[in-house]
Amino acid sequence: VTGLSTRHLGERFQHSNGTISHYFRAVLNTVSSSPFYNKYVHLPSEMSPIPVEIQSNPKFFPYFQGALGAIDGSHIACCPSALERELSRNRK
Repeated sequence: VTGLSTRHLGERFQHSNGTISHYFRAVLNTVSSSPFYNKYVHLPSEMSPIPVEIQSNPKFFPYFQGALGAIDGSHIACCPSALERELSRNRK
């Protein structure tokens, strides 16, 4: 179901776009909430070894060799002040 629009999901599961959007936000908020995130998401430390699945696969390792950390697809939670909020919006 990944990569589909709300309209396509609504058609596929025979529910309104509002219902699909409501439950998508509910799941997203739950998964990104502090209790769930802190319990189930464990980021590797700087000293963590590169997994063997990546290191031994020539399809992946050339791209991760010498990498310092994840950039694309990373989400950094921040709470800027009202004055700094506009500066932090849509930054990658």
